Formats: sequence, structure tokens, C-alpha cells
Amino acid sequence: MKEDDQPNQDDSSNQEEQKKNDFQPKQDESSDHQGHNLSTSNGENPESTTESRESTPGTIALGDLKEKAQNGDAAKHDEVLAEPASAWRRALPQVLASTIKNLLLLDLGMTLGYATIVIPALLEGKDEKGLVFTKEQASWFGNIIFACQPIGSIASGMVLEPLGRKYAMMCVNIPHIIGWFIFYTASSTTAIFAAAIILGMGIGFMEAPIITYVGEICEPRLRGTLTSYSSLFASFGLVFIFGLGNLVDWRTAAGISIALPILTIIALSQVPETPMWLLGHYRERDAEKSLMWLRGWVTAAAVSKELAELKAYAEEARRKQKKDVAAYDNPACEDVENPKEIVAESREKSSETKDNPEPEFDGVLDRIKDFFRPAMLRPLMLIVGFFFFSNFTGVLATRPYMVMVIEKLKMPINPYRATVVFGSIGFIGTVLCMATIALFRKRPIALTSLLVCSLCAFSLAVTPRGFLNGWLSFLFYSLLTFFTLFGAVGLVWTLVSEVFPFRGRSQASGLVAAVSYIFNFISTKTFISLEQWLGLESLFGVYGTISLFGCAFLYWRLPETEGISLRDIERTYMKKKLKTKSEKAEEPQIVLESR
Repeated sequence: MKEDDQPNQDDSSNQEEQKKNDFQPKQDESSDHQGHNLSTSNGENPESTTESRESTPGTIALGDLKEKAQNGDAAKHDEVLAEPASAWRRALPQVLASTIKNLLLLDLGMTLGYATIVIPALLEGKDEKGLVFTKEQASWFGNIIFACQPIGSIASGMVLEPLGRKYAMMCVNIPHIIGWFIFYTASSTTAIFAAAIILGMGIGFMEAPIITYVGEICEPRLRGTLTSYSSLFASFGLVFIFGLGNLVDWRTAAGISIALPILTIIALSQVPETPMWLLGHYRERDAEKSLMWLRGWVTAAAVSKELAELKAYAEEARRKQKKDVAAYDNPACEDVENPKEIVAESREKSSETKDNPEPEFDGVLDRIKDFFRPAMLRPLMLIVGFFFFSNFTGVLATRPYMVMVIEKLKMPINPYRATVVFGSIGFIGTVLCMATIALFRKRPIALTSLLVCSLCAFSLAVTPRGFLNGWLSFLFYSLLTFFTLFGAVGLVWTLVSEVFPFRGRSQASGLVAAVSYIFNFISTKTFISLEQWLGLESLFGVYGTISLFGCAFLYWRLPETEGISLRDIERTYMKKKLKTKSEKAEEPQIVLESR
């Protein structure tokens, strides 16, 4: 019996072992699941993590939660980096860069007003070294600066593109240091005329870089204000040099003036180059850094959209046909709907070449052809006409001879003190132009100013000398000075920085600056001859008539550019024909209000 029972015992033990073996895989499988979850949480075995997700669809791994949290934090971080700075912070660097650039205009104003304190002193023989002017020499000295400025203006347009706006503005201070030093040490009239020639060419050289610089660094909402802000410094330069003339002699005033261009060189070294110039020379990384500085010292993400638009604008400007039609007049270049695609294509192209390849400059024939396309000719005619009328309101023509005019009109104030008074009035007009240009806009300011200038000049023509002890003449001349600086002189330079297309802007700015100084030379050089031939009152009648014609000219030719992007302004002048009223209503771009 015992032997028979033995197989039964073996069978039962085998069955128990079989049960254990059958149960063991389940334990291993469950333990594998636990191991998978642990390894997923530790991030050690991503393959087992995937298997675990497939086998247990209802389970959410800890790694998924951590990954989602990290992605959310990264997205929030990118949004913070891409968020633009506040309006004040964006404006601050643009104001700082414009202020530093405007130190050049402070020197310009001092140079233009310097003849006013030199001519009376040398005509009366009040020089410590015995220098004396004849009336003919005084006439030429008051105008030689304007005669030499066109040379510098044309030269600046040629070297502005290779040098860049920033370094061109730094170089222009060198002739000013030399000129002021020669004035301070002059021992002959020849030296005085040589210093005037050097300063005149220096002033002409500075016009193109300072005009293009402010136009290319500013946002459309600030461009008009900051450009008129430039005229404020020129007006203050006049007041400053007139004030020095009342405190010290003309030599000491020249010695003090030497410090300004030295300070300007140091200050300009701290501001960036314009993004547009850098993009035009294939320096995208430098352009991005410049834009980050100018928009409030922000990150690259915050300026990516504006950089893409500027990049598209620069690419559009570079694309031109090699035939008679330039890029700006090519209809295929008129509409760029997605600037980011152009930026991407440009990046791919630049990655195949060097980081900063040398740009292809146009030949002389191409540059000449630029002035015969609508995008260049139309604004050129507008600016040349505006410069002519602003120089013949009667204020700029009489500035070198202001002391003589004050004496002849028998104004009840010391002539030398009156120069400071009228300079201060012009300064106030410039300040108000800067403060109100965004509110009143350019077109109404220009039309109103030239109309009032015409009325004031006519009033001076019919007012008897010494009437009401000369106070009436003082009032009309004060108003004439105020509105000339408020809407005629300041606004035209603002338009120069806006209306010309990117390709050719440097050359056009230098050309119209030269034309401006030619008009200034003509108006000041002919003043004495016309005054002797017509008489002072009749001459003011001529100035009033010119201003009236100027008002009519601007009514028909001057568009409103306040708050409009440079690209939209350029596209307006590209049009072969004017828009109809219905087309104007459909398209909210800058338009010529009249033709």
C-alpha cells in the first residue's frame, strides 16, 4: 500500500509545482509593470515607458507631466522675451541717439550765426589784431559759408554709403575743429575766409548723414517729432552764438566753440549704426543688435517682426533690373505680402556665402538714372521747391545783416540784444513745431506758416519806419521769424528724411542739401543789392509775394507723411498716376491730397 500511495504523493507535488509555475509569470509581469513605471519616473528607460503606456492606457506617466510643465514654462519664457518694451522705454534710446546726433546741428547753428557777430565788429574796426572788413568783404563773408556748403553736401552723398551714417557723422567734426581754431588764431582776412570755407564745406558734409540717420532709426510715430527736434538744436545754436557775442569777443567765441565737435565725436561713438544701412550691406546680425538697442535694449525676439519688415524692404531695394527700369518701378516689387519668406530665402542665400559679403554698388549711370524715375523725381521737385520758398521768407536772407535791418527799421531795442531775442523766438518756434507736429500734422503746419509769413512780410512793407516807436515793426519781424522756424525751415528738413527711397536716399539728401545752400547763398548775397535797388520795404513786399506762391505750391504738391512708414511713402511716389477719390478711400496709405 505504501508503494501504491507513493505515485499519488508525487502527482500531488507535481501539481503543486505546476500551479506555482503557472502563477509565477503573473508575478513577474506585474513586477515588470512596476519596474517600467519606476524607470519612466526616473527617466532611465524610454522604450519600457512606451510599452507601459501601450499596455496600460489609463496610466499617465510622471515624465509626461514633467515634460508638459517644462514645455509650458519654455513657452511662457519665450512670450516674455518676445514681449516689446513699454512705449517710454522704446522711445528713450531713439531720443538719446537723436540728441547725440543733434550735437552736430548745434554746431551748425553756431556756424551759421557766427557771421552775425563777426561782421559788425570788423566793419567797425573793433578787433584786437586790427583786422577790418570793407562792405564788399563783409558781403562775401556773410555768404561764403553758403557758397561752399554744396561742395560738402555732394561729397557727403558719395561717401555716405561706404562709410555709413555713424562714421560719416564722426568724420564731419574734423573740419569744424580746424575751422574754429583758425578763427581763434586768425591774423589776416585771408585766414578768416579760409576758416569760413572749411566750416562751410563741413556743414554741407554733415547734412546727408544726419538727415538719413534720424529717418532710419526712428519708428513712424516718433519720426516727425524727432526730426523737428533736430531743428531745435540748430535754432539753439544760433541763440548760443548770439549770446556769446554779447558776452565775449568773436575770437573768444570761436575758441569756446572748439570744444563742441570734440564732445560730439566722443558721444557719437556710443550710438549704433542704422539697421537699414547694415541690412543694405548684408550685416544682418549687426542690424539685429542695433535694432535691439534702438527699441529699448530688448531681446532679439522682441524685434524679430520689425527686423523681418526691414529685411524685406532692404531686399526690395536691392532687387533691380539691369535694363532701363529700376527696382522701385518694377511692378513685381510693389507688393511683398510675406516679408518672412523673403527673410528666410535671404538667410539661406547668405548661409551659402560669407557672413558679411561686400555689397554690389551701382555704377555712375545707375545712380544718374535713379533721379529720372518717379519715386525719385517727384519728391525731389517737392523738396527743391520747398527749400526755395523757405529761404525767401525774409528771415534767412536778412540773418547775416540782422543788426543793420534792426537799425533801419528803428526798432526800440539794442541791435545786438535783438539778435538774441529773435534767435530765441526762432528757437521757441522750433520747440512748438516739435511738440505739435504729431497733433497738427505736417501739411497744415506748412501751409499756415507760409501764409502767415507772407502776411508779416507784406505788413513790414507797408509799416512806416519808427511807427509806434518801432514796436509794430518789431512785432511783425518777430512773427515772421517765429513762423519761418515753426513751419518752413524745420519741416522741410523733416521731409528730406522721409520722402526719398532707400536706394538713392544718400545721394538725394546730399543733392537737395546742396540746393538748399545755393538758395541760401543767393538770398543772402542778393539782399544788399536788392535793398539798395528796391528799398527795404519793397524788398519785404517781394518776400511776401514769394511766400504766397510758396503756400500755393505746397497746397498742390505736399502730401501728409506724419505717422506713415518710409515704405508706404516710397510706394506713393512710385505710382505712375494719382489715385482717384474712391481708391484713396479704399487704401489707407499716404496719398497726395491734390495734384
